[in-house]
This record gives sequence, C-alpha cells and structure tokens, in this order.
Amino acid sequence: MGEKEAKQNLRREVLALRASLTPEQRAYRSVQAAERLLALSALSACQTIMVFHPFQDEIDTRIFLEEARKRGKELWLPRTEVAARKLTPYVYDGDEHLIPGVYGIREPDPERSRLADISRLDAIVVPGVAFDRTGGRLGYGGGFYDRFLAQLPRKPLLIGYAFSIQVVEQVPLEEHDYSLDYLVTDETVYGPFSGKSL
Repeated sequence: MGEKEAKQNLRREVLALRASLTPEQRAYRSVQAAERLLALSALSACQTIMVFHPFQDEIDTRIFLEEARKRGKELWLPRTEVAARKLTPYVYDGDEHLIPGVYGIREPDPERSRLADISRLDAIVVPGVAFDRTGGRLGYGGGFYDRFLAQLPRKPLLIGYAFSIQVVEQVPLEEHDYSLDYLVTDETVYGPFSGKSL
C-alpha cells in the first residue's frame, strides 16, 4: 500500500470514529481540551495566534477563541481561497464578522475584517484528521496548511488540536509534511516535539 492510499484509509477510519461522538461528548471534550490549550505556557507566551473555526464534528475552538480574546491575544482566522489553493488569515473580531466559506466553515468576511500581517504570526492552532504522539499530523488532504507554512518568513509555534480519539500510533508522513511542536487533546498534552523547521 502506498503512502497516499494509507493516508486515505486512515482518514476514513478516524473521521468515522470522530463522527461517532455524541454532541454532548464533543461539547464536554471540547471544554476539557480548551482548558489544556489555555494552560499551555508556550502558547501563553504568544501574542498573535491563528486558530481554525470548528467545522461539522471537529473539536470546538470557540471556547478558546473567546477566552484568549479576553486575555488580550490577537487571534486570526483563515479564509480558504480554493481557486488559489491558499489560506489568507484575517484578524478575528467576533463571530458577527464571519460568513459561511466555501466548505461551509465560518470564515472572516474580507469586507469587514482586517487582513493579518503574517510576519507577526507567533503560533498556529492546527486542525487535522489524525495525529500521532511524535508530532505527526494528517490533514484533510488539501495541503492548505503546508502551503501556508511554506510562505511564512519564520516558523510559528505549531499546535495540533483534536479529540484524544484522533491520536493514532503513527501518521504516514511525506517529505513536505511539517511536524508539530505540541499536540493538545481533551486528555493530555504531547510535546514539545522537535518540529521540522522551515
């Protein structure tokens, strides 16, 4: 089995597992994970943080978004530009400035949001399908985060954020895949790892 097929099989398995969580389980586990993410000292030292907005049965990042804003952090959300195959981050000023994006994910309205300055990015809370305990991440297959990271002037702190049931023994990695610095779940924090540099 090739790397591509292995990744597709793993995506199917983990997404099915994640979809099996009840709304109550997702809500409870999201609160547990948010507490761990907010307590992570490496992230607390960062001022500008890019976060993803939850989609379908993903872990809920809104708890972290609201609390981090109260603590004076500058938070960014990415806008997915499918035709250009890229992510463009905007400063998050509240849910009222979000609109449904191309995948149904709530994204910044470029008409009412400030474009972020990527040279100031300190950390990214990264979504994914599956993660392992050594910093490996399996995304959704679009390569958006890999391309975004490749254009940054310096490597930000990379923190995977997911439910513990999304942690697997080993994620199949390819040469272009970046490894994480930390992985935060509802059960524990993994890391720091020796992440691949830009």
